Amino acid sequence: MQSSFQSQWDLFYPNKLPISHYLVQDFPQFWFRIHSLPESKRYADTTAEYELLLNRHNKIITDCFGDDASIFIVSGHYFSHSRNNKAYDPAFILPYKFHLEQEINFKQLNPEDYDDDEEDSFFRPYSLETTWQPNTHNELLKKIADDEVRAIIVSFEQNIIVAPYDGGIDFIIFDEAKRNDLRNKYQDWLSPIADGL
Repeated sequence: MQSSFQSQWDLFYPNKLPISHYLVQDFPQFWFRIHSLPESKRYADTTAEYELLLNRHNKIITDCFGDDASIFIVSGHYFSHSRNNKAYDPAFILPYKFHLEQEINFKQLNPEDYDDDEEDSFFRPYSLETTWQPNTHNELLKKIADDEVRAIIVSFEQNIIVAPYDGGIDFIIFDEAKRNDLRNKYQDWLSPIADGL
């Protein structure tokens, strides 16, 4: 039986993968990005920088979803049958009781990208239904900022995908007015580069 997450994802975003780095190319017209630290600094080095990063992330994500919004946190890791390093498995890294989703076989999805003798490559997503509250997911946000794990946060009710990464947050917001309001409010956090990256 499909989980609540997978059935809704397939309904809202058919033929798209719930993997953060695909979202920018899948939804370029609904996307914008903020940077976590001033001057586009990628990683926090000090306690003050971590506080600033978490404050920025909590502020804009709360403005995006609102308090007590119903969300799914979706994480996962890549593996093959010969290489399955649990050090990258979010079930062992994050303090959530995840639901294991159906693994994605990239060789099956895109056989033209693989030689016949190449081993199958997989991504195993995990999902968790929860609510968004400021500062309740700081451990997740910090681990993403430190490039220890990857995850997206999805609100199907609001049709929004939030994808933090090590350096900032990508937002996929289908409501143009809301997307523009957030871009304008947080324009000082946007990339100075023309392509928005």
